[in-house]
Amino acid sequence: MSTLTVSVEDFARSFGTTLDDISIECRDLIARIDFTYRVIEGLERDQLILTILKRIDADQQKIAADERQEIWNKGWAENLQSFVDSGFNLDSLTPKFIRPGQPIRFNGRFIMPTNPNFERDYFIVFRTWLFRKYFADVESIYDFGCGSGFNLIALAQMYPKKKLHGLDFVPSSRDLINKIAETYGWNMHGHLFNMVTPDEILRLDTGAAAFTSGSIEQLASRFEAFLQFILMNKPALCIHIEPTIELYNASNLLDYLAIKFHTKRGYSQGLLPRLQVLTAQKKIELLKAKRLFFGSLFMEGFTLIIWRPRAR
Repeated sequence: MSTLTVSVEDFARSFGTTLDDISIECRDLIARIDFTYRVIEGLERDQLILTILKRIDADQQKIAADERQEIWNKGWAENLQSFVDSGFNLDSLTPKFIRPGQPIRFNGRFIMPTNPNFERDYFIVFRTWLFRKYFADVESIYDFGCGSGFNLIALAQMYPKKKLHGLDFVPSSRDLINKIAETYGWNMHGHLFNMVTPDEILRLDTGAAAFTSGSIEQLASRFEAFLQFILMNKPALCIHIEPTIELYNASNLLDYLAIKFHTKRGYSQGLLPRLQVLTAQKKIELLKAKRLFFGSLFMEGFTLIIWRPRAR
């Protein structure tokens, strides 16, 4: 079976941009990392789909259930302990939901990468392009639902002079962010913040950027209060990397599996349609909504949505 590789052109198409927009920094990453893969076909594909269907049917996890708060608190506490035990190794902070060695969704097919860390590394290329392109001109960045600080670490390394804020609804995440900042001397601050019931006392810095990555998905569609909080604070830019069920094609088998999984878990729906309504009402400008056609075994979690409030 032939081996293929993800090219610079593939990345540009995935990100919804041009070849000229893929920087030397990103090109160096693409050249250095193994992005080869084979397409999963025939009986192997059928068996994989059957496995996915059985796992969806057996899945009992419910997003935003009461017990999930303690599970997240325990999970980020484990990351904090691993960080300390490893001698403050930043690699220990890769979220555990990025699972190595699994089949990947790519361009409407299941593929098996050669590199077990293909998903993480693809995201790193995407994140490098995104952060360099869109965060260069803001002075402070608020990462809502920051978890282990995986994205804040990249931002601190790219932009050591920017003010970085990590916000999460469990204390262990806040404590982890502050420990990272203390250890590396970064301008980074952890805060306790619940996106479902935002603390309106918090005010974003003027000209700041608001960012989420896989955190609105965890709200079980209860994002309206957070959206109003953002609108009230009027950041210069809002960027979301979130699974977006509205961009799947229910007539496509792989997309249908993702819809089934997304719905069964209870991940958020309606964010993009809500932003489109706000755009029609001239309250915001929706700058980009791009499905990457890349994801994990069960769904695509990396749709890019960029918007900003309109000046009154």
